Amino acid sequence: MSHFSKISAKICDGEALEAAATKMGFPLVPGGKCRYYYGAKKADLVIRLPGKYDLALNREGDAYSVQADLYNGQVEQYVGKNAGLLTQRYAAEKARIEAFKHSLAVTEENEGSNIVLTLIDTDTGGQIKVVCHVGGDIEVKTSGFPGQSCMKFQDLESALGARESFSPTMEMYEEEPMIGEEHIYNM
Repeated sequence: MSHFSKISAKICDGEALEAAATKMGFPLVPGGKCRYYYGAKKADLVIRLPGKYDLALNREGDAYSVQADLYNGQVEQYVGKNAGLLTQRYAAEKARIEAFKHSLAVTEENEGSNIVLTLIDTDTGGQIKVVCHVGGDIEVKTSGFPGQSCMKFQDLESALGARESFSPTMEMYEEEPMIGEEHIYNM
């Protein structure tokens, strides 16, 4: 591994949010009215949920805050406690969007309750494993990148949210081979 990062997802990107809501089977309505127990209130974005209540997202600074009527657990059954399932799916969709900006191939699989994306740099064979946990915690593990070349994906990591920790590995400190350089090993 070149390095490990832990990131806390921040819902900032409307495109990734719409992709997440769509994958979960819910429409995203810009400027819609969110249904609550005591009526409806206009929000920047509304995720229409089955049943009586919806999920509202309002822009606060550079991110969206989430509001909902939590009566009887109806909203939580669809988007998880504290919108944890929505935040997890958002993180996966945001990682996918950022991967495409870097021309990385993407595969997705589920490992237990986690969504795992493997982003592959077809030029170098390096991989970035993005593990999205329920609630929005994200682990990023890079491997197969010589030296510090994994650092060219810092903006990808930053786009996912706030970095909580960063741990380089020995692979990061290995010298990058020079183009055309031959290695001769005597045994």
